[in-house]
Amino acid sequence: MGDFNTDLLTPHSSRSSKLLHIVESVSLHILPLQATHHNIDVEDTWLDLILTSAPSLVFSHGQHFAPVFSYHDLIFISYVLKPPKPPAKTLHMRCFGRLNVEKLCMDASKINWNSVVSASTVDEKIEALNEAILRLYDVHAPIKKVKLKRPPAPWMTIGVRIAMRRRDRAFGKFRKDRCDENWTLYKVARNRCNQMIRNAKRRFILSNISSSSPANIWKFLGTLGIGKRQRCEFQKTIGLDDINFHFVSNSPLEHQTKRLTIEHLMGLPRPDIDLFQFSPVAMDEIKKTILSIKSNAVGCDNISRRMIIFILDHILPVISHIINFSLDSGDFPSLWRKAYVIPLQKITNPTLPNHFRPISILPFLSKVLEACVHKQLSQFISCHNLLSPLQSGFRPGHSTVSALLKVTGDIRAGIEDTKVTVLVLVDFSNAFNTISHDLLISILSLSMVSPESLDWFSSYLRGRQQSVRIDELSSSWLDLHAGVPQGGILSPLLFSIFINLITQDLQSAYHLYADDLQLYTQASIDNISTAVDIINRDLEYIKNWSDRFGLIVNPSKCQAIIIGSRRMIRRLKTVALPPIFFNSTEIQLCSTVKDLGLLIDSSLSWKEQATTVSQKVTGTLRSIYRLKNFLPSAIKAMLVQSLIFPLIDYGDVCYFDLNADLLNKYDRLLNNCIRFIFNLRKYDHVSTYRSQLKWLPIRQRRSLHSFIPYFKSLKILTLPSLYILEMAMFVKKHPFIFQKISHIRKNLIRTFFGAPQIYNKLPHPIKMTLFKFKKVLKGLLITHINRQMLL
Repeated sequence: MGDFNTDLLTPHSSRSSKLLHIVESVSLHILPLQATHHNIDVEDTWLDLILTSAPSLVFSHGQHFAPVFSYHDLIFISYVLKPPKPPAKTLHMRCFGRLNVEKLCMDASKINWNSVVSASTVDEKIEALNEAILRLYDVHAPIKKVKLKRPPAPWMTIGVRIAMRRRDRAFGKFRKDRCDENWTLYKVARNRCNQMIRNAKRRFILSNISSSSPANIWKFLGTLGIGKRQRCEFQKTIGLDDINFHFVSNSPLEHQTKRLTIEHLMGLPRPDIDLFQFSPVAMDEIKKTILSIKSNAVGCDNISRRMIIFILDHILPVISHIINFSLDSGDFPSLWRKAYVIPLQKITNPTLPNHFRPISILPFLSKVLEACVHKQLSQFISCHNLLSPLQSGFRPGHSTVSALLKVTGDIRAGIEDTKVTVLVLVDFSNAFNTISHDLLISILSLSMVSPESLDWFSSYLRGRQQSVRIDELSSSWLDLHAGVPQGGILSPLLFSIFINLITQDLQSAYHLYADDLQLYTQASIDNISTAVDIINRDLEYIKNWSDRFGLIVNPSKCQAIIIGSRRMIRRLKTVALPPIFFNSTEIQLCSTVKDLGLLIDSSLSWKEQATTVSQKVTGTLRSIYRLKNFLPSAIKAMLVQSLIFPLIDYGDVCYFDLNADLLNKYDRLLNNCIRFIFNLRKYDHVSTYRSQLKWLPIRQRRSLHSFIPYFKSLKILTLPSLYILEMAMFVKKHPFIFQKISHIRKNLIRTFFGAPQIYNKLPHPIKMTLFKFKKVLKGLLITHINRQMLL
C-alpha cells in the first residue's frame, strides 16, 4: 500500500503502462479504487495503490476522504489470514516404523510357492501370490486404525519433546511463584527449546530437499503450507458414484462405423517386416524394472511398492514366473485390470462431475508387467520406424521442446520468405478414454503384431473396471468399454500408435505430441485465402477421421493464429480473411496461443511468454522465501535449480531472439534468485556470488542451451536430429564444421538457426568431447566471463 506517484486513471500513458507491466510480471494484483488524490486546479488522480498477491484472501478494502490533514484519501485493506483447520481423519494403514526387516526376510524365504507355480491360470497365480504376501505382512506390519487430528510433525524428536516438557514445567513453576529467578529459568528453558525446534526443522527440511525431484520437493513444500493446496471435500458437493459415472461414460462408436473402419484398416498395405513376438523377460531385467518404478500408491490388491522391495530377493523368481506366464498365455490378470481413481478438481469450487479429471491408481506389479511389454514394443516400433518422425510424444530423444523447435523454426523460415503462417492447434477431448479397443487391436495388427501378442493386448485392454476413491470412501465399480488405462505405462505408446494414422493424408505441415496436433501452412499475404482453404480441408479431413475412429475434437478449445513479421501483420489487417471452420464451428483467430506450454504471439515478440515466466518465477520465490533462514546457501541453490531454473529454461531455445528489455527482465529474475540464496539486499551486486555458484548470466546460459540439440544431433543421432539439422539451414561439410547455405538471411543468425555458425568457432578439443560437452563448454564460458570481470 502506498503512493506510487503514477496516475492509473490514465492507463495508456507510458508511466502507467510500465507500472502495470511490472505489477503483472511479479504476479501482483491492483485492487480497484476511485481517485485517491484530490487537486484544486486539475483533475483528481489515482496515485495510492493497494497491491496484493492473493485477491481471494481480501475480506474488504476501500478508501476514506481525509480533507483535514491530507489531499490523499486514507486507503485500507482487511485480510483473511486464519488458516483452515483440517478435519480429523481415520485411516487404516500398515505401520512400517517398527518393522524388523531381518525377521520379515527370514519368514519370506520360508514361503512355499508351489501353489503359485502349479496354478493353471494367471488369475489363480496372482491370487496365491497376493494371499502369501498379505499373510506375511499381517504378521510383521499389521493394519492399524490411525486417527489423524492434525498434520503430523515429523521433525519432532525425543530430545525436542523432553525440551518442551522442561519448558512447560519451568513456566508452571513461574506461575506458582512469580519471582525473577523462576522467570529467568523459564526464559533459558524456552530459548533452548525454541533453538532445538528450529534446528530439528532445519534438519528435516534439509533431508527432504537435498535428494528429491522437483515434483517431490513441491509435494514436500505443500506439507509445510507452501504453495497451492487442494481442498478435497468432494463428498459434500457431489457424489462419488456420479463422478465415476461421468468418467466412464463416453459416446460409443456405432457398430456399423466401427465395422467399416476395420475393413478399411484391413485393406491398408502392411510393412514388409517380421512379426512382433513377446520374448521371455530375464529375472535381472524384471528386478531393474521394479526398482525403476518409484510410485508408492497402493492399488486394489493392497500391495505397495515398499512391501515388494523389502522381500524382493525372495519373491523375484515368483514374479518373473508370473510375468512370463502372462506373456506366453496371452492373458492379463483380471485383478490388475481394476483401478482406483482419484478425482482432481479443475476449478476451485467444483459442483459438477466435469469439474474433475481422473488419476488412476493401478496395482504396483501390473506396472511392472506393463513396463516389460512397453520396452519390447517400443523397441520394435522404433527399429522399424512405424511412427511418424513428427510424433514427439513419449519417445526417447523427443520432447515438447523438440516439437516446439520444429514448429517455431518453420514459422521463422516462413517469415524470412515474407510469408505468414496459419497455425491451428487441434484439441482432442478426453482422447485417451475414447479409443475403441477393436480399432486399436486392428491397428496393432496392421503394425505387424503377431496374433499371439494381440491376444495379450486384447486381454490387457478389455474387461477393465474402476472405482472413484477419496481417503477411505469409494464408489461402486463400473466397467470401462473404451480407452487405454489412465496412468498405465503402456497407454501413451498405444495412443501414439492409434493416432499415427491421422497424419497420412494431411496437406498442411503438422507436428504431433501425443494428442496435441499442430497444423500449419504458409502463404504470402496475397494468397492467405489459399492457406486458410488448405487448413479448412485438413480440418474437414480430421473431422471425418475422428468420426470413423471415435475420437472427439472440441472446436471451442481449438486455437488459431496467423503469425508473421510486424509489417506483414499490419498489412493483414487490411485483408478480408476467410473464417477457419471445424464441423461448422468457427475457430476464432487469437493474438496469442499457448502451444505445449509456450505462449506464441502473432509477431513472435515473446512479450507474453516473458511476462508469464516472470510471474511464475516470482510466485515460486515468494513461496519458498520463508525458508531462507532455515536452510544453508547450498540447499537454497539446489531449490532454485530444481524449482525455478526449469521455469526460466523451458523452451528458451525456441525464442532465442528476445530483445534487450526482455533479456534484462530474465537477468533480474536470475539476480533475485541469487539474492535469495545469499540473503542479499535489493541493490547488492551479484556478479561475485554468481561466479561462486558457477552460474552463467542469462545470455550465455541461453547460448549454451542452443548448442545442445545440435550437438546431440551430430554425435548421438537421435530421431529428432532429422528435423533439427534440417532447420539449421547449414550443411555438414566436415565432421565438426558446418557450411552456411548461401540463401540464409542475417535475421535468422540471431535465432536458434545461428547456433551452428557459432559452433564452428569453438575450440576443436571441445568439439571432440562427447559425454561432457555441456560441462566443458560451460567451463569455457565461465572462464571467459571471469576474465572480463577482472578487466
